[in-house]
Amino acid sequence: MRTAALFDSAMAGLQSAQSGMLVTSQNVTGSSVEGYVRRTSSVRINGLSPSSIDLTGTSFAVEGFTRYFDNLLQGQLLSQQSKTSYSQALTQSVAPLDAMLTEPATSIATALGNFFNAAGSIANEPSNSAYQQSLIGNARLVADRVRGLANTVGQISNNASQALADVLNQANSLTPQLASVNAKIRAAATPGVSAASPDLLDERDRIVGKLQELVGGATLINEDGSASYLLNGQHLVDREMANTFSNATGTTIIRSDMPLTDLRIKVISFDKRNPVYIKLVMPAMAQKQANGVTPLLDANGNSVMLPGQNILQDGKAGAYVHLIQNFVPTVQKSINLLATQLVRMVNQVTNASSIAIAPIFGFASSTSGGTALTGISTETGKTLLDGLWKKPDNTEYTYSELVEGSNPVSSNYRQTMDTALGKSEFDARQFQVVGTFDRSQFTNMDAAASGKLQNLRDSFTSPVTFITSSVATTIATWKNTQQADEALQKSLSEQKSSITGVNLDEEAANLVKYQQLYNASSKLIQTGKQMFDTLLGMLSG
Repeated sequence: MRTAALFDSAMAGLQSAQSGMLVTSQNVTGSSVEGYVRRTSSVRINGLSPSSIDLTGTSFAVEGFTRYFDNLLQGQLLSQQSKTSYSQALTQSVAPLDAMLTEPATSIATALGNFFNAAGSIANEPSNSAYQQSLIGNARLVADRVRGLANTVGQISNNASQALADVLNQANSLTPQLASVNAKIRAAATPGVSAASPDLLDERDRIVGKLQELVGGATLINEDGSASYLLNGQHLVDREMANTFSNATGTTIIRSDMPLTDLRIKVISFDKRNPVYIKLVMPAMAQKQANGVTPLLDANGNSVMLPGQNILQDGKAGAYVHLIQNFVPTVQKSINLLATQLVRMVNQVTNASSIAIAPIFGFASSTSGGTALTGISTETGKTLLDGLWKKPDNTEYTYSELVEGSNPVSSNYRQTMDTALGKSEFDARQFQVVGTFDRSQFTNMDAAASGKLQNLRDSFTSPVTFITSSVATTIATWKNTQQADEALQKSLSEQKSSITGVNLDEEAANLVKYQQLYNASSKLIQTGKQMFDTLLGMLSG
């Protein structure tokens, strides 16, 4: 080998070792950084020798750095991350309600059972004051359980509204960051000449991962390395252009008291002067006849509804929207309906002389100092209750018919039912006991009235079962989905880690390898120097 080639090979070895030690040190440092993707130096043969006799020019060169990355696996992981955060947000949000339904100490069924048992005791001894006191005491327990359940459901809605606002505000802070990183990636990348820094690509992936966790959607990696982020086909980030969540007037600070129908995606135009506002949530709407005024009805007299649309389908935001828009209203209506049924049926019980007993349950007045709504014939509350429970032919609706009829996504939805049940007077959070412990409360409570009251037990089996069983089943389904989502995400994360993760043992072995290469190259240079010194000494001697 010629002397020049000897030194070239030695210098190439030194450069390869230096690049290897550099990338190894980066991998070791980055092993504790979230989203870091391991790298390696790419070494290629530089200047093959022309023949086996003349070895001039045989050496290596560092071509660049390789970032271990699998786009397909990354896409699957991001998609699964959106689903996992969705199911986790659901189960975490309803955990207080789940605990209340499964805890005997807070069970509505137990309280109602005790109330009807107390009524049965009075039927045996109508004048027994202890039994009378027990009836009112158990009635108060029923009211406390109903109110507690309604308050818990209301708190879920309030918490979801606040959490949704926080999520959208976080997303608003991330979209400009992604657009900025995209700009740097595009500026650094020159096709066939240079590529963006791996640190920029790591930052890009961290931001889109956080966005998918927050609001779901999909990520598209463009040919230039930049990322486009979409929600239900609508760009939230398009390379260097970042859109934001806002209200109808363009304010990008999202508040928890904003209704879902007021939320928008603010899509900026190229001139940034005339943004377009796209609704995030569109509720179900009643179709109109050709005149544009008269509602379109089906054969059963139900309003024909156009289904609602929701851009937020996954991620934490999608879970909170589902809770606010679907789950909470359905559960609230079922509890409100149970409270109205208690007021209407219990307070209308009559004695042997067909005289109604003194009211036991009622709804607190929405006005300060107002009279409680008890549904007796001498107050307007009876008209409200009859308007909810009575059919046009004067027969009674069942509990299930009213629950289904007030659900906008049901095929039997009736807007009139929804309106009637949505009245503020029927808010179960205002449900209370209007009966007292005074003896006057039981003036009309004879054995016949007590027996009728006890016989109402079966009338409340279906409502209580619907509230407890259907809600518990829904929550159990969410829990099972969460477990499956977490298991799949863990599997995908492990697959990704096997490709992109840093193995410290492997890096330690690489460090030893590069150190040996560095020492060997240094030794080659030292040997060459000694040869030169010897030759020069011989020539000068």
